[in-house]
Amino acid sequence: MIPTIAIRAVIMVFAVVAVAVFHPDALPADPWLQVWNRWDAPHFFEIAAHWYLPPADPARIVLFPLYPMAIALGSVVLQPLVAGMLVSLVAGLAAAVGLHRLVRLDDSRPAARAAVVAMAIFPTAFAFIAPYSESLFVALSIWAFVRAREADWRSAGVLGALAAFTRLQGVFLLPALAIEFWLARRRLDRQVIWVAFISVGLLAYLLVNYATFGDPLYFVGVQRDVFRVVNIAPWDALGSLWHAVLTANLDESWVTIYLAPLAAFVVLGLTVVWTVASKHSRPSYAIYTVLNLAAFASLSWPISVPRYLLGVFPVFLAMGVLLRRPIGPAVGAASALLLGLFVTLFASGHWAF
Repeated sequence: MIPTIAIRAVIMVFAVVAVAVFHPDALPADPWLQVWNRWDAPHFFEIAAHWYLPPADPARIVLFPLYPMAIALGSVVLQPLVAGMLVSLVAGLAAAVGLHRLVRLDDSRPAARAAVVAMAIFPTAFAFIAPYSESLFVALSIWAFVRAREADWRSAGVLGALAAFTRLQGVFLLPALAIEFWLARRRLDRQVIWVAFISVGLLAYLLVNYATFGDPLYFVGVQRDVFRVVNIAPWDALGSLWHAVLTANLDESWVTIYLAPLAAFVVLGLTVVWTVASKHSRPSYAIYTVLNLAAFASLSWPISVPRYLLGVFPVFLAMGVLLRRPIGPAVGAASALLLGLFVTLFASGHWAF
């Protein structure tokens, strides 16, 4: 936990210094927290204040409810930005503790520490600090796996349902933990109900759509009509992305909109290979990673995939293994440098996933 706190503190100071040096015109009057109030963050605060009802923009329905609900609860005693940052901080620490515990079920203490460090210095790990839902989602999903490995199926199901009420990726916990259930018990019994309970999180989100807009799939139309995102064949999506990388002008947008998403798919593809082949992995990690890869690769505009990788925790397990190899210092340095680049972009108001 101490390395996680220390790295987070360094990143927060770096963000302010970087903006002051490279983009002083973008430095807010109260920079220490305001530099993190970018892009999706104000939308979460909008939901926390008004739900999905006017004056909130109905398009905010694409952001799942649990994180803004936590902000609303914290806003009873704190300013919304402080509440959001605090939720992300607590969830981030919980994710680090959970990841360490999960790795220790199969591997050594140094391996667990390496995975936690990998998560803290991942190139898009700034989203764990910002008032975004990534910290909460990854904490819930990791702890769902931990509790499943410890045969506490009720807790695993509840945590999985909460994860599915935080991000759509949470529904992939159901087949992954179903595999864990079978490997642990080799039979179906009443406890499997708790694995199925994970679906309640998604059903609750569909109910929010229905209760607010009269259509349980209202968010699908918003993705299509407002954000121009639909599901297409993965080979078409990846082919289009590859073509854009080869033909777009070499500028900031080329890096953040085209090259980084393509690199994210490469990382995720290599992680799939690792989850299948490594003795440090499990079948449940493989199915969880494969489902995420298939979902992301079917997006017609995979612009935020580098950030979405944060929800696929086996990426940190695989990176943790690399950090302990001779190539580890180079991998760690590259990740930290990219993190510094994206922190600078994000904190100064530029697009960074």
